[in-house]
Amino acid sequence: MMALLAILVDTYRELSSKRLFWLSMALSGFLVLCFAAVGINERGLVLLTWTIEIPLLNTSVLEPGEFYKLTFYTLGVRVWLAWLACLLALVSSAGLFPELVSSGTVETLLARPITRWRLYLFKFVGGLLFTALQVAVFCAASFLVIGVRGGAWEPGIFLAVPMVTLFYSYLFAACALLGTLTRSAIAALLLTVLFWGFLFTLNTSETIVNSFRVAKVEEVAAIDRFVDRRRQKDPNVDISDLETERSLAEEALGSLRTAHRILFTTKTVLPKPEETVALVERWIVDAANLRSVAPEDGDDEPSQDTLAKRRRGRGSSFGSVRARESDVLEAVRRERDARSATWIVGTSLAFEGVLLLLGCVSFSKRDF
Repeated sequence: MMALLAILVDTYRELSSKRLFWLSMALSGFLVLCFAAVGINERGLVLLTWTIEIPLLNTSVLEPGEFYKLTFYTLGVRVWLAWLACLLALVSSAGLFPELVSSGTVETLLARPITRWRLYLFKFVGGLLFTALQVAVFCAASFLVIGVRGGAWEPGIFLAVPMVTLFYSYLFAACALLGTLTRSAIAALLLTVLFWGFLFTLNTSETIVNSFRVAKVEEVAAIDRFVDRRRQKDPNVDISDLETERSLAEEALGSLRTAHRILFTTKTVLPKPEETVALVERWIVDAANLRSVAPEDGDDEPSQDTLAKRRRGRGSSFGSVRARESDVLEAVRRERDARSATWIVGTSLAFEGVLLLLGCVSFSKRDF
């Protein structure tokens, strides 16, 4: 335990001595001040003492507490903590393991009664605690702003601390392994950012393909409903147009299912940074009952003019022509929320465990 505390303190001192640590803290404070300067009233958005009238953004649509919680997630978590602050943390900590294996520091540390793999893991934990501290400070300041300005004291926002730290741990595990192998902070940082970009691209591609797949499922269901309605009105009615559309939709659905299966399988075995952070949004929205209700656009069969516009890509959602847009969007949301936190976090941690194992083995066998 004493060895762990000593290494954690040493890691904290090493990281906090860098200017990026204090830059990140200063930017977090500035963002919280901007957060506090914005409000909402019955007329619209309030910036300090000025009111910007916005018909769809006022207290008749959204309570102040709900406004601040959504702003905290959208800007604070999604933009600042999950991207900018995380990138600054990677820049700060990228040299942690290269400096450890190449500067002679490791000999001093290994002189203590501690195994190499434990030293590697303790250094890794020290880097995570460094990031968790910054996230905790930001969340504490935001908690006060939401409570004082929005009148909603929500301790649930502190869920962002473990979730954002978990998000960062996926990337830091890769950075630690690459830093140990290359002994170069720049190489470890660049390769980690490339890995992050690959994960982002994979997640975006899977999300888009899955949305089109769900839209085609809704399209087939909508066509079946219209076939039944026509036959109820006239058993001898011509439905050849609907049968042709259904055949084309089924063909497209088959291709989309194959593409999505490949992307989803690949995504399953890799970390899911975006979906891990999105869990915070899901919990905040559910807790505040902020789920928006999509407007109904009628259940009647679309007119020929409407169909022509949708086929040209106007007024449709993810390529659907016959399906209602509200049905498609709701089905996409259900599909997203059906993915459990256990699947998102569990599979990501499994991959992270492999990276840590490889890092421990490489660090233990390295000839310093």
